[in-house]
Amino acid sequence: MRAMTTALSGAALILAAGLAGQGQVPPAADPVAQAAEALGGRARLLSLRTIVVEGYGQAAQQNGGGNVTSSPDAPQKWQNLNGYSRTVDLTNGRMRVRQRQSGDFVFATLRNMRGALSVQGLDGDVAFNVNADGVATRASAAVARTRRMEMHAHPIVAVRAALDPKSRVGNRRAAGGLRLVDVTIAQGDAFTLAVDAASGLPAWVSWVGGDTNLGDVTYRAHFTAYEPVGGVRMPMGLNTTIDFRNVVQWKLHVDRHAVDVTIEDLAAPAAVRSAAAPTPQAPKVQVTQLAKGIWYLAGAGNSTLFEFDDHLTLFEAYGSEANARAIIATARSLVPGKPLRDLIVSHHHFDHTGGFRAAVAEGLTIIAATGNERFFREIAARPAVRFPDALGPKPRPLQIRTVDDHLKLKDASMEIDIYRVIANSHMADALMVHVPGERLLVEGDLFDVNWEGYWWGTSYEDNIRHRKLQVDRDVPVHGRVLPFAEVQQHIARQIKNAQALCAAAEAADLSMRGCPLKLTVDR
Repeated sequence: MRAMTTALSGAALILAAGLAGQGQVPPAADPVAQAAEALGGRARLLSLRTIVVEGYGQAAQQNGGGNVTSSPDAPQKWQNLNGYSRTVDLTNGRMRVRQRQSGDFVFATLRNMRGALSVQGLDGDVAFNVNADGVATRASAAVARTRRMEMHAHPIVAVRAALDPKSRVGNRRAAGGLRLVDVTIAQGDAFTLAVDAASGLPAWVSWVGGDTNLGDVTYRAHFTAYEPVGGVRMPMGLNTTIDFRNVVQWKLHVDRHAVDVTIEDLAAPAAVRSAAAPTPQAPKVQVTQLAKGIWYLAGAGNSTLFEFDDHLTLFEAYGSEANARAIIATARSLVPGKPLRDLIVSHHHFDHTGGFRAAVAEGLTIIAATGNERFFREIAARPAVRFPDALGPKPRPLQIRTVDDHLKLKDASMEIDIYRVIANSHMADALMVHVPGERLLVEGDLFDVNWEGYWWGTSYEDNIRHRKLQVDRDVPVHGRVLPFAEVQQHIARQIKNAQALCAAAEAADLSMRGCPLKLTVDR
């Protein structure tokens, strides 16, 4: 009998080793149980009522490819997060985040250098925002889901969710010194919990979200530097990346954790809870004919349509899939007998490429600066299965035509010159269009009448002089069509504002990264 027991024990060990070798975690190494024990014990975790996280950090500026400004491969530009506070009511599934966001780049005004207060709430399925006057308004269901995932991007919340009998837990496996498990909470949201096999502490939580530029995006919140707080262990560093070039989205340095302290009531106000969650509305497109065969299409952003002998060409599909579809539909309706064939993309910023995937799905040929080709191929190839968009269900190859410096498109009906923008630090590898017959300059982010400051010196006029262009009117993606002389007046005013802002920053001893030297000394 003893020999048989020994043999069975040996077989069990061999089986367990085999399972681990195949990526299957044996029951004794259940990652949820291991994480609960390492964090302070199952009973202690389940007894927690509240968590408060305070600190400071940075969030990626969301306007650029890979959240950068000058080019897709440049370093990121950041929003500084000061006075950050996340309060979680674990009993009721509620969260409130307060923070001051300040731009750490030259678009910042003096006001938002000091920081604009942001207050965001979550009450189960209800997301809401609170403005400076204390008025709360409901946010969309998509925002509610995003905030639920962000709430679970904390090891205590994630492990408690995995321990919840209403959650589904499965697919336990091992990989690279980690033990992984998939968790689906009662609302249907899913995430993966990774636990360090040696320490038992959660290493990261990952989940999938939808993005208009990138399709399905996998977010991963990493946890570091655990310290004991109130009978549990808390991470002092949180860092969230995405599966696109491993870009950092958000990072927080924790100054203070607190548990089971008295907190304010985080419930959504009754008026917010009774209000319907807002749903996306199809943008309305206003059409203005600028000249024969040229239309200005004003939606969530402005596009310009050119009519050639046998086809149409569009400049920019801005903002989102919904806006791009509305713009494309409007363009086709203006000249029903001619196909819309091309889309000129001004540059890589994510607001300007928000309709890119929709345009690819429509079969349009993309005309872009050569330096952006690899980037555009990369985002066109990304899947959108979990959160389908126009391109995800029916992938199609990217058709692209690149411009090194100059491309002329001309037939009997239309003539346009596509030029690469030069000497502009806001956007490398950008394109602008000149219509010689009508003396129009069509551009995105070279000028915006709504900017408080102009930070690129003489870039606008330098590009015009360099190409020896005759310009009567500016046709922008942002703002409105203006006479060239008025554009010059606005830029002169914006440069003075930029000088004043940099001087005020110096006087207040505030850091304002990106203030050009001549703006600070030539005032």
